[in-house]
Amino acid sequence: MWSAISKIFTKNFSTNNVQSDENISDEMDRGTKRKTDMDITFVTRLAKQKASIKWLLSKAFNNKIPENLKEPFYRDHENQEHLKPQIVGGLANAEIYCLALGNIYSDPNYHNLNHWAILQTLSRKSVYNNEDAQLTETTLIQTNPLRMSAHMAVIEMIMNLYTKEVVSADRVLSAIYRFKHGKGPAPNIPDNVVDQLLQWVTHACDAMRMRIEEEIGEEQNGGDGDRLKVPEFSPLRDLKDLCDGVALAALISYYCPDELSWTDIRISRVPSVQDSIYNLQLLQDFCSRCLPSSIFHLMPEDITYMRE
Repeated sequence: MWSAISKIFTKNFSTNNVQSDENISDEMDRGTKRKTDMDITFVTRLAKQKASIKWLLSKAFNNKIPENLKEPFYRDHENQEHLKPQIVGGLANAEIYCLALGNIYSDPNYHNLNHWAILQTLSRKSVYNNEDAQLTETTLIQTNPLRMSAHMAVIEMIMNLYTKEVVSADRVLSAIYRFKHGKGPAPNIPDNVVDQLLQWVTHACDAMRMRIEEEIGEEQNGGDGDRLKVPEFSPLRDLKDLCDGVALAALISYYCPDELSWTDIRISRVPSVQDSIYNLQLLQDFCSRCLPSSIFHLMPEDITYMRE
């Protein structure tokens, strides 16, 4: 398995720039010697950290990230990665967090908070630290080294806050009713936000399948047997079930059929790594072409291997 991963990540990681996974969370911004025998846990953790920083910057700058910060890491003369000093400073003095919260709530009163005030604000909104990292003002203001594990916990909390503000049981129920055209009994909506999102995607896949059945019924004289076969979408029980890209691509195809055709999606009972990456590349391409700003902060390979 690792031989495949090493080939995929050759472009992004050289043999001498991979950080030791013993202290990766706290030393990501330092140019420490990295091991060549990376494992999947290391790769996915590093990818998550990079994507989390990019997501936070997108919220802090309202999807208009300055050109010099669009790539938050740089490589030194030894080809080792470092978090850019502007971002290190912005995390340590809480400026980036304040900007993100201010934009999420369109409220400038969030712009002058310190870390402790931010944590208190999140707590009042019922968002708590679920990580093992100790979150104190002393820890979060450190810059040499930057305590990346602590900052990742804060970013995770802000992500959870944003999800709670965007997703609601009423919105999910309304979307499902539209899939059903107002017919049938109301489904039971779970309390957990992640489960609500999975239920929305599941019903979108069901609606997509019904649409495909109608299309095939109207094209009985078609000659492409493979294309005319109604696909079977696997049930979604966990976020990892999205890692093959099938359900997400079907979701986009349902809402934007002219931009992503269902016939382009590779669907199989046991999706291969190649098929999963291909489907996720379809999503990446859609985001690049059709959305006003970038929201695809992970590489397709990163998402594929997160299910391992």
